[in-house]
Amino acid sequence: MTDERRRPRLLGRPAAFLHERDPGFLIVHRALRVTIAASSGFFVCLYLVGDVNAGVYALFATVALGALSEVNGTPAQRTRTYLCALVVGLALASLGTVLAVNTWAAVAGMLVVGFLVSFAAVGGPRVAAVASGLQLFYVLPCFPPYTPDLLGERLIGLTVGVLLLVLADRLLWPAPSPPDLVPRVAYAADAAAALADGLRTWFVAGAPDGDVRIAALRAEASRAGAQLRASTLPPAARPTGPSRHDRSLTHASLAVRVVIGRLGLAADRLAEQRTAATSTEQATAPVSAGAHASPREPGTAPETADLLDTDAKALAAVRDALLGEGAPPPRDVIDQALSGYVERETFRLAGAVDPAPWLRGELAVSAVTESVRTLVLATRATLGAPPPPPADTPVDFWFLHASPVTLWWRRLRAHMTPRSVYLQNAIRLAVGLAVARIIAGVLALTHGFWVLLATLSLMRTSAVASRAVLLQAFTGTIIGAIIAAVLLTLVGPETHVYAWLTPLLMLAAFAAGPLLGLGAAQAGFTLVVSVVFAQVAPANWELAEDRVFAVIIGGLVGALIGAAVWPRGGAGEVRRVAADCMRAGADEIVASAAYLTGTGPPPSTEPLTRLSTLFEYTYAQYRSEPAKPGPEPEWLVVLAVANRIAEYSRTLCVRYPATDPLPWPDFGVLLRADAQEVADAYREAAAAVAAGKAPSGYASAVRAQVAAQHLAVRFAEAPAAALRAFDGWGWIHRLVDELERVEQALTPAPPSGPEPVRTASLS
Repeated sequence: MTDERRRPRLLGRPAAFLHERDPGFLIVHRALRVTIAASSGFFVCLYLVGDVNAGVYALFATVALGALSEVNGTPAQRTRTYLCALVVGLALASLGTVLAVNTWAAVAGMLVVGFLVSFAAVGGPRVAAVASGLQLFYVLPCFPPYTPDLLGERLIGLTVGVLLLVLADRLLWPAPSPPDLVPRVAYAADAAAALADGLRTWFVAGAPDGDVRIAALRAEASRAGAQLRASTLPPAARPTGPSRHDRSLTHASLAVRVVIGRLGLAADRLAEQRTAATSTEQATAPVSAGAHASPREPGTAPETADLLDTDAKALAAVRDALLGEGAPPPRDVIDQALSGYVERETFRLAGAVDPAPWLRGELAVSAVTESVRTLVLATRATLGAPPPPPADTPVDFWFLHASPVTLWWRRLRAHMTPRSVYLQNAIRLAVGLAVARIIAGVLALTHGFWVLLATLSLMRTSAVASRAVLLQAFTGTIIGAIIAAVLLTLVGPETHVYAWLTPLLMLAAFAAGPLLGLGAAQAGFTLVVSVVFAQVAPANWELAEDRVFAVIIGGLVGALIGAAVWPRGGAGEVRRVAADCMRAGADEIVASAAYLTGTGPPPSTEPLTRLSTLFEYTYAQYRSEPAKPGPEPEWLVVLAVANRIAEYSRTLCVRYPATDPLPWPDFGVLLRADAQEVADAYREAAAAVAAGKAPSGYASAVRAQVAAQHLAVRFAEAPAAALRAFDGWGWIHRLVDELERVEQALTPAPPSGPEPVRTASLS
């Protein structure tokens, strides 16, 4: 083959590699932006202005926020994030400059700054994105020489670097905005509206092909709900911040998924109702050749169809509002539809002999409407509509009347527990950086901040993860140092050569990490810092040696601290928090049963909700750590069950705002006893989970005890109390099904083929 025929194929390989590893060339464009901003600030300050300090700080400010941070969002959001980080960075650089007076002052500052900056990640993805970069703003100036008179030059350099990064971010191959959750919620609401309308039509008209159509609508709604899983969104697009908007959007996302799930349950209940009604009609109707089923099944109520129609219209209004095609959905329509629910069903129960065939379906439909009301309120809050008066605001929406300071404080307080992975990570990193600062100060290392930079970039959330990266980092650093030593020896004092090489090596280093891995990133960055400092001061091959020594010390410090402070990371914490959630759910079950039978106060869902939040963050960290071989438990099923326990407990409290003792004391005792049995089964399963075992058999054992009982109450005597008892009874039985789901999820079957790649799912 001639050279002419070989050349296109050879040239095509790098492009094919980039296209495979970097679709859309997003990584390359980001590396170009950071390279242009960093080298421009460095060259202008160093060669045009003649200010070495400003040049170094301009370069490292750009690297800190451009390469070590993951700033995402819309262009406006990214600009705000950079500018806010600049303000905080100026304060941290000033503090580091002042505390560089001696080692122990710098160590104390490192301990405090390291903890506060890391723990601030509880504020959401945009804060967490710049946490590592902000650490560097303190690390760089906290080393000798103690030169507070140079503070102005340092701050000017930081400002120049960040502003150049902002300009590059907006003008040079701007990064696309991440997926927006709002359109996904709108799409899910649209699918739910179609399902609700389909159920209404099928329920009223009894179309012969209704079952097939409902199945198709349910599948479409399930697909739409699956797109709301956190795992389908990049971290920057997840509404996990403490702000009112993020909390409202989170509630809306969860509410529409609950609506879809409850519409599916309503479809099953209505199908059972139609089957039972048809059987009754066939048993009682005379047999004749011309007899046929009526379009309306006996025992059904037009109010149920009206509720489904209201749900469909409200869901369509939610869709239009979120897409900017309509006003925020009104609340009063849903409130009016639900206001007479208990009275209407009570009236029907008073004349019923056996209401079970139709009451289950209508309870399921009313639960859908209650979830739609939650979705409407969350949508209005997401769009900034005025909230309802405090007296009419559900407990879950307390944040609608809280100040930003209160929102932040409650978020921070929720994570002030040893069970919080945010607190664990903050303590681990702060201690690691402080120890690294002590070592660098005691050994009087010339480039001590490289030690802290290595600790910051190589420390992981578990000992297993730390071991996995150390070998790559050390190997890459040694390779980069060997190349740098050869380069420094050959080029010598010719700084103009280093100036030409700087942007080329920067581009390669900033792209190498995401494309080739940590080892390539460390090798590239070693070359970058070598040519940069060769322009600042005379340098030889010993500079590369210093770099290797610093990375080894920093990496080992991070690994040792990681092995000593919560070494199991999210993998160890996820079991404990899952068990705590199941125990809190058991307490919720007992308290709800007591409330429904009129023997206890309304249950508080705050403990279960708080633990569910911790569980969600713990699981997110667990997902970021190396997976163990073999099948894994589906931890998110536990989280979904805990959320459903809390959510339906709140629904019962809203549906029955006041409860008196049931007129059938024996039944009240029976209902509470069964609730206690189910709660004990949850606690036993939680104990097994905490001990590292797979829970099994608890659901079947408790089902044998509660399934044989019958709702032996006389509806006509006290229909309102009977409705409440029937509702509670159905809930107890559903809790057994939920426990069985937990057992199946935490006892995964061994894979029949190759081990699948771990993916997140939220049931």
